[in-house]
Amino acid sequence: MKLKALIFTIITAGLCACAVQKQTNFFEISVPEEGGISFVKYTNENDDVLGPVVLRQTDQIRWYAPSLISVSPSGEQLAFLARKNNTDNIFLKNTKGGGSTIQRTFRNNVSDMSYSPSGERIVFTDEMDGNTNVYMINATQGSAIQQITSTPSNELGPAFSPNGNEIFFTKAEVSYSNNIPITRYYVWSYSTESSLLTQYTEGFTPSVAPDGENLIVTRNSKDIQARGEIWMINLKTGQSTLILADKDKGFSSPQVSPDGETIVLVGESPKTINRRKNLDIYTIKTDGTKFTQITFHPGDDVSPVWSPDGNFLYFISQRGNEKGEWNVWKMNVR
Repeated sequence: MKLKALIFTIITAGLCACAVQKQTNFFEISVPEEGGISFVKYTNENDDVLGPVVLRQTDQIRWYAPSLISVSPSGEQLAFLARKNNTDNIFLKNTKGGGSTIQRTFRNNVSDMSYSPSGERIVFTDEMDGNTNVYMINATQGSAIQQITSTPSNELGPAFSPNGNEIFFTKAEVSYSNNIPITRYYVWSYSTESSLLTQYTEGFTPSVAPDGENLIVTRNSKDIQARGEIWMINLKTGQSTLILADKDKGFSSPQVSPDGETIVLVGESPKTINRRKNLDIYTIKTDGTKFTQITFHPGDDVSPVWSPDGNFLYFISQRGNEKGEWNVWKMNVR
């Protein structure tokens, strides 16, 4: 896909069912460090679930950070990305089991999505002619699509505000220094009432707290490694607060819990004798305390989203099959 040409410092745009290292044991559903957690598999290999591009370097991992799955506010529908007939689209599945998997979009290069607070709409990113924009579609019926953004820049990773009046998204702005492109990422919003576009802050992967007052984003650190950090921005005052940073690990994909107290995110885990350096799921309180690693599987665990009641996390993982293929899983966190 042409979308792969869009490179984030910490996230590489583009999706694929990429080949994985053969020496990694993906078959186990869980590992001893995950004791007490119940894992439930929601898709299978026939669903052709898409995971993110994950690029491994000597001392750093780079990955596509926007949300690749979403759960309806009722908790009854799960939206995920799958590749069918060489196209990438949104598919819906009943979380309670039964019923068929439904294809909801019929585009070419859909790369992320999010439900509206009412559950009536889904916003998503699609690439066309080398440019990514944000679109919106009815969640259950009809084929009409509303284009939210339309600029030469790349916009992606949309997420609704809690009241549904705004859609926050990431905009990549490119400048040149000595003919070398430099990309910066900013969070913008689109008003569903007035169609007004507003720039808010530097960062990407926006997630709005349930009270609508604070925005959680990823920002790249200013050091040479440019590792992802988690920041909170007050939408009224503009005050920025650093929630999480580590000189040895990069983080991204923050999602605020329904009670507004906890952030779930994706982060790097260091290489050990028995495990390659990989991506795992972590949680941290919004005040920066109680930083906790949740998953420890040698496969990559990414794109976590909360269930509406806050008791479970849905995520994409390579666990539970011999080839390390992506599937959607659910785990208890309470």
